[in-house]
Amino acid sequence: MSAEFRTFKAGFGVNWLKAGWVIFKTQPMTFMMMYIFLVVVGLFPFVLPNPIVQVLCALSGPFLTVGFYNAVVNLQSGKTIMLADILQPFSAKGRRLNLFRLGLYQLGVAMLLGVAMTLLFEPVTAALQNHSSEQDMNAVMSEIAAAISFSDIALFIVLQSLAMMAFAYALPLVYFKKQANILAAMKQSLKVFYYNMAPLSVFGGIVALMFIASAPLSLIPLIFIMPIVYIGFFISFQAIFATQEPSQGNDDENSGEGEHKTEQEQVGQTGRFDA
Repeated sequence: MSAEFRTFKAGFGVNWLKAGWVIFKTQPMTFMMMYIFLVVVGLFPFVLPNPIVQVLCALSGPFLTVGFYNAVVNLQSGKTIMLADILQPFSAKGRRLNLFRLGLYQLGVAMLLGVAMTLLFEPVTAALQNHSSEQDMNAVMSEIAAAISFSDIALFIVLQSLAMMAFAYALPLVYFKKQANILAAMKQSLKVFYYNMAPLSVFGGIVALMFIASAPLSLIPLIFIMPIVYIGFFISFQAIFATQEPSQGNDDENSGEGEHKTEQEQVGQTGRFDA
């Protein structure tokens, strides 16, 4: 059975990031170390390009991300967190199997996207493979530019975006809402993005601007920014899938606005929406 969810106005994209900052500043170093750990695990397959290492790192991704989210929950509960908390889902009995299955789905989708990239950008790959050091670089770039199709790029971006949206909320749904049906969780995640496109677009737009602002500094500020983004996104999950019923007990527009106002007050005080 799919979990019920709420829809929010565009301004809540900003509120979720603000809530992320509220939580982050309580233990900033711990969250930054967790993010660095995630990055290191993600880059490890490039250091050791071994198929077994690549599969293990890919399958560990959902566990580590949920470990980060779980640290947020612990902090919201008044507990002190530490770096080792990111490994907690590996020992979570009754939930590990579904996280493992979700990791397999992610791995399968990543492989399909890899095949799609190969097929869509085969002319570009051929141009690069046929490049020799004696060739004029301008000629090579012209050949690559001629081989690139805007429609192919747009198609790949759409496929990549759909994959990202399908897994974004599916991960916390599987772990925190105990959704055992992976495909149903992915469908629910896509549905949430559709109905909450306005706040999530604002959220994503602000994150994109922060990426651009970090570029001149070799993206180093992301060590500080990305933990806030992770926390803010999990706050959006808590808000969208909050189990608390609206105080007025109806679904009309006025009650929704009152509910949002209450949630904004909660964010300012606790950093969470379902307190």
